[in-house]
Amino acid sequence: MARPAPAAWRALTPRGRGTALLAVAVLVVGVVARYPVLAGLGACLLALVVVELLAVLRRHALALRRTVEPAVVVRHEPCHGTLRVAGRRRRGLVRTEAVDTVDGVLHPVRIPDTDRAEEVRVAYPVPTRRRGVVPVGPLLLRHHGLLGLASHGTEHGEVTSVRVLPRRVPLSRTAPGTRRAVVGATEAVDVGGTDLVGLHEYTAGDDLRRLHWATSARSGTLMVREDAEPAEPHVCVLLDDRSVSYPSEERDDLFEDAVELASALCRVTVAAGQPLRFRVVSGRYAVDVPASPAGLPRPEGDEIELLLAEIGAVGPDTAPVDVRGVRDADVAVAVSGARADDRELALLLGDGARRVVLSLDPRPLVSSGQVGDVLVLRGGGALGLAEQWDVAVGA
Repeated sequence: MARPAPAAWRALTPRGRGTALLAVAVLVVGVVARYPVLAGLGACLLALVVVELLAVLRRHALALRRTVEPAVVVRHEPCHGTLRVAGRRRRGLVRTEAVDTVDGVLHPVRIPDTDRAEEVRVAYPVPTRRRGVVPVGPLLLRHHGLLGLASHGTEHGEVTSVRVLPRRVPLSRTAPGTRRAVVGATEAVDVGGTDLVGLHEYTAGDDLRRLHWATSARSGTLMVREDAEPAEPHVCVLLDDRSVSYPSEERDDLFEDAVELASALCRVTVAAGQPLRFRVVSGRYAVDVPASPAGLPRPEGDEIELLLAEIGAVGPDTAPVDVRGVRDADVAVAVSGARADDRELALLLGDGARRVVLSLDPRPLVSSGQVGDVLVLRGGGALGLAEQWDVAVGA
């Protein structure tokens, strides 16, 4: 088994190794042939290599600390890293460079020179072009000799993850629901009223008229009713995560648009305090978000956003499964591609009062149509389909 090369030899650049070999050869020839000038030239070249090698290998008293903010960011929105460097960074025989690794790509970070040990802060952008978890780091600090004969690098810091959420697609509202007699029922009633769906501890700003006195008296803590209107829509968003559902020539871009549309539908539903069920056709994921009439944030809503930051398409051999929970929704929306079977999606959406299929089609022949009682909207991108959705639910 071959032995690893010494650290000094590894620190030499190709130019430095060539110069060192040349210097040794010239020195040996000069000594053997008794040419003092030639031997002196070889010794000078060898000394130059040694001096530069020692300069880059010596300990450099630099303290580095890197932070990345924000840790969770929407796609294409700004994110930046900040590098704090303390210690003398005077060039002398060595120039120092910092390189950060962002999603497997090296990004140079310029460190200003100074002969004082003051701390400096250097900010640099972190690209957010790709949805998902983007690793940042480790930071590579490299010292180069002025003549390019030697170079030595050391890693600093740990790998930091930046979670890039889907791009925000503007949607105005969800589709209206059907009148329900009680929570979960589907028969129509002619009277109004509300259903009690939960209680939460009183916080500043809550309406005192909604205090639940019986529970407050038993617990000794002010408790506030969480009421839901019987006509509140029970929404299900179904994302088609099968790769074969999207045209192969633009599969990646169309699937990104599908994720963005699903994210927008979930976001506007949760923001309205309406109950939501998120499902995928492959059956891999299922998240339920209960109603929040008081407008309080639900952790399940954040769970969906984090899930949509990492979700990917599954292989062509994946068959649709029985997606539980979709059939209990009176507003069911499927987001898919032009290669999917609209009738198959209609069956997966159950028999809700309002069923819609949003189909990503780069070259649609028609922008909308009906498959039975299911409304099918077609468009080449997320923004165009979002506009069609707003028109359809506002009609």
